[in-house]
Amino acid sequence: MTTSADAQRSLECVRRFQEGEKAAFDELVRMHQRQAYGFVYSLIGNVEDAADILQEGFLRAYEGLGRFRGESGFKTWFYRILINLTRDMLRRRGRSRKLFSYSLDEEDENGAAKSVPDATWRPDKAAQEHECESVLNGALCELSDRQREAFSLRYFQGLKTEEVAHILGCGVPTAKVHIFRAVRHIGRIMGPYMDGRS
Repeated sequence: MTTSADAQRSLECVRRFQEGEKAAFDELVRMHQRQAYGFVYSLIGNVEDAADILQEGFLRAYEGLGRFRGESGFKTWFYRILINLTRDMLRRRGRSRKLFSYSLDEEDENGAAKSVPDATWRPDKAAQEHECESVLNGALCELSDRQREAFSLRYFQGLKTEEVAHILGCGVPTAKVHIFRAVRHIGRIMGPYMDGRS
């Protein structure tokens, strides 16, 4: 989740970059690459594709940053680039269903979900969690692309609805509808699993 301090720091890096300090872009990359990778991976479900899209996204950002005018935050602007690149790749490959696998708990250095051994691991609990994750994956794959994008931006990236709308290139009411439908669908499918949690 991006704080207002992070957003200000990003804009300061943009200003420095536009004034000729090219190293400021490296700072932007360090600030955003982990979350951005996790976001793209959540939409495309493939490590190599996510890394390719992220690399191309940063290249396009570097080339276009001179024209950035700050009408939105850097993250909002950059995520719109990533969304468009992801949509393009999925169209080219004819893939409409992606495996979603993204953990809010543990990530590797690229922001991808990873499993961490737990000293309190129990086979019955692990099986239950695996089943729950599989059901969640299925529920997310059943969403439309826009609903999945909106859900990921809102709940995994922690963006405001206005920012989600800007990234998706739609109005705020439309973004709210996408988010509402995604939450309703996931809640309907995941309800029994949530109710049964101890």
